[in-house]
Amino acid sequence: MHFGRRERKGFTLVELLVVVLVIGILAAIALPNYVGASNKARTAAVKGNMRTIQIASESYATDSGGSYSGDSTWQNYLPGGSNSLTGSPGYLPVNPCTGQPTVVGDAGITTSAALSNQRKTVAGGVAAPISAGNVGYSQVDGGQSYAVVGSDNNGKYVNGVGGFCLVLSNR
Repeated sequence: MHFGRRERKGFTLVELLVVVLVIGILAAIALPNYVGASNKARTAAVKGNMRTIQIASESYATDSGGSYSGDSTWQNYLPGGSNSLTGSPGYLPVNPCTGQPTVVGDAGITTSAALSNQRKTVAGGVAAPISAGNVGYSQVDGGQSYAVVGSDNNGKYVNGVGGFCLVLSNR
C-alpha cells in the first residue's frame, strides 16, 4: 500500500474545460464554412435547374420552327415528358431550397431591350421577381427568344459574370 499516492481514475475539471474549449474553437471555424458551402451548392443547383429549363425551351423551338413558347408547352421537353409539341409535360427540377418541384414563374422579361437591361444593370443583391430557389421563364419578342432567370436561397438573383444577373437566353 502507498499512503501518499492516489490513483487517478478520471479527468480533472481543467482537462475537461480545455477539451471543450478546443472543440468550441473548431466548431466556430467550421460552421461558417459549412453554411457558405451549403449556399454555394444551392446556387449551383438553381443554375442547373435554369439550364434544364433552357434545354427544354431550345428543344421546343427546334420542333416548332424556331419560335419559343409563350405558354407551358415547352415543359413537354423536360425530363420524363413526351418530347413533342403535343403530349404530356415532363418533371420540373427540384427546388434546392424547399425540396419540392421548382415553381416556374414569369421572369418578367418580354423584349430584347429588357433582356439586355436585365443582364447589364441588375447587380447581385437585388431581389428577384421569383421566390427562393425557383426559376423564371419568359417568352421574349413574341417568340423570337426566351429568358430564364433564377433566384438563390435568399430570394435574390443568381449572379452571373461580374456580379450581374445571370440570364440564360439565345441572345
